[in-house]
Amino acid sequence: MNLAQSAAITTLGALFPLLNGGTGVIYSGTMPATPETTATGTALVTATFAATALSGSITYVSPDVQGSLAFSSTSLSPSASGTAGYMRLYESGGTIAVADLTVGTTGTDVILGTTTISTGTTVNITSAVLKLPAV
Repeated sequence: MNLAQSAAITTLGALFPLLNGGTGVIYSGTMPATPETTATGTALVTATFAATALSGSITYVSPDVQGSLAFSSTSLSPSASGTAGYMRLYESGGTIAVADLTVGTTGTDVILGTTTISTGTTVNITSAVLKLPAV
């Protein structure tokens, strides 16, 4: 399937309101096959999305349309130690998973200062984006 840019922008735009006031939980381990699959690994740190989860606008950056996530804070205190594997995004209330994102220090959906997370230190989210492919 090739999704038109305008359709991808509309589709991605419909996802952001689901995240308003929700959370993004960084887990250790490998990302599950789908967000409907029970989260695996240890929950290392939780970030809360701003009341409006979209920061700025959705734009086309070849080959994707993308929008940045807005957090209430990007400096976080971890609840456990481990290596960041993925971030699961939850609607407000924290029970309905919306998406899973890759996590790393470069070239991933969520960019962290380091993927080594330790209690007693601060985890810094440099950026986080949702993307859909478009032509």
